[in-house]
Amino acid sequence: MYWEPHTVRLTQLEIFGFKSFAQKVVIPFDPGITAIVGPNGCGKSNVVEAIRWVLGEQRAGTFRSHKMEEVIFAGTRNRKGLGMSEVALTIENHESILPVEFNEVMLTRRLFRSGESDYLMNKIPCRLLDITNLLMDTGLGQGAYSVMEQGMIDEIVSEKTENRRRILEEAAGITKYKTRRRSTWNRLEATQADLTRIEDIISEVKRQVDYLSRQVGRARRYQEYKQEFDALELLLGRFTFFSIHTELKPLEEEFEQLNRGSESNYTHFTTREAELEKARLALTDAEKAMQEAGLQLNSRIEEIHTKERELVAVRGRREAAEQSVQRAQREAEDYGEQREQIRVQRGENAERLEAVRQELQATEDQLNGHEKEAQHSEEAYHNLRLTLEERQRQRMEYMRQQADCSRSLERQQAERESLDERESGMRAELEQVDTERSKAAQLSAQLSVELEAIRAQLGAAQNNQTQTQSTVESVRQVLNTHQEQRGELRRAAAANEARLQVLEKLRSGYEGYASGVRTLMLESPYRDLFQGVLGDLIEVPSEYARAVETALGESLQALITQENNGVLEAIRHLKDNEGRAGIYSLNWPLSGQQSATLAPKSGLRGPLLDFLRVDEPVASLVEHLLLNTYLVDNLQIAVDLARENASQALRFITPDGDAIDLYGHIAGGKAGDEESTLLGRRREIRTLRDLLARQQAQLVSTDLQIKAQEKRRITLENAMHLLNDEVHQHREEERECTHNHQSSNQEIRRLEARLETLRGEIVRIAERSQTLHVSIETQIVRLAELDRQSKGVEQAIEEGEVQLRTSEATRQEKRDQLGVLRVERARTTESAQSLERDAQRLDNIEENLARNINRLLKESGQAGHEFDKRGTQIARMEEGLQALHEGREILATAQDKRRQQWAELNAKNRELEEQISRMQRELNTQRERRHQVELRIAELSNRAKAIHERLQEEQGCDVESMGVPEEEINPEESQHRLDELRQSLHRLGSVHLGVLEEYDEQKERYDFLVQQRDDLVIAAEDLRKTLNLIDRTARRMFVETFGQIREKFQQTYARFFEGGQADLTLEDGVDPLEAGIEITARPRGKQLQSIALLSGGERALTAISLLFAIYLVKPSPFCILDEVDAPLDDSNIGRFVRVLKEFAQKTQFIVVTHNKITMTAADTLHGVTMPEEGVSQLVSVRVDESDQLVEAAG
Repeated sequence: MYWEPHTVRLTQLEIFGFKSFAQKVVIPFDPGITAIVGPNGCGKSNVVEAIRWVLGEQRAGTFRSHKMEEVIFAGTRNRKGLGMSEVALTIENHESILPVEFNEVMLTRRLFRSGESDYLMNKIPCRLLDITNLLMDTGLGQGAYSVMEQGMIDEIVSEKTENRRRILEEAAGITKYKTRRRSTWNRLEATQADLTRIEDIISEVKRQVDYLSRQVGRARRYQEYKQEFDALELLLGRFTFFSIHTELKPLEEEFEQLNRGSESNYTHFTTREAELEKARLALTDAEKAMQEAGLQLNSRIEEIHTKERELVAVRGRREAAEQSVQRAQREAEDYGEQREQIRVQRGENAERLEAVRQELQATEDQLNGHEKEAQHSEEAYHNLRLTLEERQRQRMEYMRQQADCSRSLERQQAERESLDERESGMRAELEQVDTERSKAAQLSAQLSVELEAIRAQLGAAQNNQTQTQSTVESVRQVLNTHQEQRGELRRAAAANEARLQVLEKLRSGYEGYASGVRTLMLESPYRDLFQGVLGDLIEVPSEYARAVETALGESLQALITQENNGVLEAIRHLKDNEGRAGIYSLNWPLSGQQSATLAPKSGLRGPLLDFLRVDEPVASLVEHLLLNTYLVDNLQIAVDLARENASQALRFITPDGDAIDLYGHIAGGKAGDEESTLLGRRREIRTLRDLLARQQAQLVSTDLQIKAQEKRRITLENAMHLLNDEVHQHREEERECTHNHQSSNQEIRRLEARLETLRGEIVRIAERSQTLHVSIETQIVRLAELDRQSKGVEQAIEEGEVQLRTSEATRQEKRDQLGVLRVERARTTESAQSLERDAQRLDNIEENLARNINRLLKESGQAGHEFDKRGTQIARMEEGLQALHEGREILATAQDKRRQQWAELNAKNRELEEQISRMQRELNTQRERRHQVELRIAELSNRAKAIHERLQEEQGCDVESMGVPEEEINPEESQHRLDELRQSLHRLGSVHLGVLEEYDEQKERYDFLVQQRDDLVIAAEDLRKTLNLIDRTARRMFVETFGQIREKFQQTYARFFEGGQADLTLEDGVDPLEAGIEITARPRGKQLQSIALLSGGERALTAISLLFAIYLVKPSPFCILDEVDAPLDDSNIGRFVRVLKEFAQKTQFIVVTHNKITMTAADTLHGVTMPEEGVSQLVSVRVDESDQLVEAAG
């Protein structure tokens, strides 16, 4: 035996429950060639499939099954199915080709009907990955060239190059590199996906950090500004508080002096106002008269100017008419001379035109005769040329048809030989592609369902994200609005409270009242005697306050008492203390004066008492004081009513406080602000109290809303972070699922397109085969007929060429004569056309000159008539203008007289106005100063109190007890700095100090994510470098191995096909790791062509040649050939067996065959039979032993 010891080989195969092997079968494998034989359908191929299964094959289609559980023995009519399938393969490993330390390795695979599976190595459980890595690049792995079946032979020689590539890659030892590359690439994609996801998270967190960073900066600046602001505000507040108290004392003294001011100038002021009113009425009448005279004079002057302008215009038109007459006469004479010259030129041109026309007619007659002769010659030549060209085309067509027919015959004969082989290969591929398409469709449907579910989850998460974001923004806006409202409310409340304190202090101090009132109500022992001041016991609407103050006058400051006793003592007290006051005793009997009754009238509103609300104790008193006092719309109505009712003791008052009494005394004018009056002050106090109560309630409500919104904002932002992570996760899932679904759909479309292509190709092959048979017979007959027709056409062409040359000479002579005559005709025609154009031009010029002469004569007559008409019009206009100048002098004299009267009245009026203005300024100055002092006192008091309360509330400091600050301070600089700090705080707006802690948390998270991203970037770069290294290594190994296999393939092919040639090439311009691999072969006596055009036996032997070439480069420990010799005839079988024996010296072969010649080459025969339906059994015998027994028996 020539087997080399200590090599890797298969020693034993144990099968139990695998497909048709219901009982345990042990198949020993000896060195050399082992043949597995048996009738069709007995389970021979199941042995090969068992070996592939235990080596880790995962495609159920490889085992002719739809799912992997179908490889378990399913049972027969007489046997129950099994629940488990087990195959164990024992491999010798003396040379340690397998990367383990054992000399013998047993690989075991089990599969249960539940779908669970086990893998064992030397009876120790392991993973499928362990077995795959063990066998990788040893020639034993999945899809390696160690197992070759008839279907794989077809795949190797098919148009698809990936099967050839897989075998060559296994031989080159780069399968593990490609596996590593896929693993590295998957890790790179996962890293990229993680990087994309973490970039999205970083982007979102970065946005949060940036936002919080700005907020943190604001918060820290806020703290700094706030600390400096509080310290400076306290210092400046103390300084200002005591400065105010120092300033208040002289102001209060000045206010007392102004409050005692005199009103004596008021009567004198009223008298002067009445005098001024009369003077104004007289001035107005004089001004109206003066204006009327001025209007009349201006109207007359304007009329004169208009007439003068019209006269100038008419004179201009008369001069223009005269000039038009002279111009028209000159132009008419010029046009007449030009017209005479044109007539002479027309006569000369007509004579020349007649001569040229006669010459042209003679040339035309001669040309017509020559054109007819040339036409006959041209037609004869054209007919001869067409006939010759037609015969030449016929000759070329016959030659082309002969060549096409010959090429078609050769091509059809060659094509017909390869059609049957192609059809069988395509039918096998059709079945495989259909199976793959069904699997891809199932996967696509599953992925589609998953994708819809993921998108639904993503849509829901995005909707929640959008809604939450919108809610966050809404809450932030609401929060900002509430904070702004709170600030406005606080400022408004502080201002209103300060104003209320000022007013209450004025009221409690009886500021604005007579000094006697203040004496009795503040300093005297009689203040308990009085219930108050009359003005405090009356409720008056603001629009009638002036009217009531005018009506009651000093009575508003009168004190009210229920006791008669003590009143005189109070008066004596006032005399002792230099003060005066009015006192009303409610027990004093009132007179029984009756109220008057007035008829309703426009502008009369009614008794003033009807517009008041009076407290009960003083109702009778106020009714008596306002008896017969009526409210009217304006002073004019009041005066009219007073005159109409002069017999009654009535008084009329307007809402503005203007009044007239029964004596005709009129009081009026403009008073101070309504708020400075006693009634206005009381009403304002009541209004401010109500307003302050509402503002305090609003502040409490706003604070509660701000706290609630702030809490809600924090909750929503936390929820937003979670939603962002959820949306990102769903997007990643959607992207991955979409990619897988698209890949699956692309695979389905590719497979379906391939199916349609294969079906169409099979139909076309059958139709083409039938067509070829008929076409070949037709082409032979056609070739003979074309040869006969071609010879007849050739003779006719020679005769036609002689006739054409003779006709060409005649035609050219006629053409030359015709050209000379056409040139002469063209010259004469151009001369005639030129003379005709000149005649037309002269006619047009003469016609235009006649029209211009007529037009000028007409214009001259019209201009003369216009000249006469304008002369008459000028005379009439000069007479009218003289009359207008005389009237103007009369009106100017009257105007001067009225202007002098107006000037005298205006001087008197200005004198009175100056007096009144001076008096008014003095009164206003006194009132304004008093009001300013009052406001200043109130302002300073309010400021002092506000400072005290603000610092007490905000900083918990009692300014008054702290005393005057010892530090030197510049109030202006301090206030300027305080304003800057306040503006800075205001610009910062509402600041959430809790953001500092939140920022630290988010910043820590951001830094952690950035570190993770940097790690991922480094990892991705490392993976890319690894991919490049793998590609370089695999490319180098593949190119080296490919070159070796190519060389060996050329050698093995020559051994199978003596004198034949074959080659193995890579696709040009493509990466060797991706390039297609083409096989070309030329059996002896044929041209080099693609293996798709070879016969089935030639293709099979070519594939076997490639397989053995691979073995020469990288021998496989064993090789399984499953009926690969089926397509071979006896001559090819001999070559196959011869080479098989040569390779068996280094490789163990297991051959499944039906061929007797192959069986005789085997060292060991294993027979597979099926004595029981559906159950396979094994019978083994050595061939050499059987031969010895036969010889001994003989």
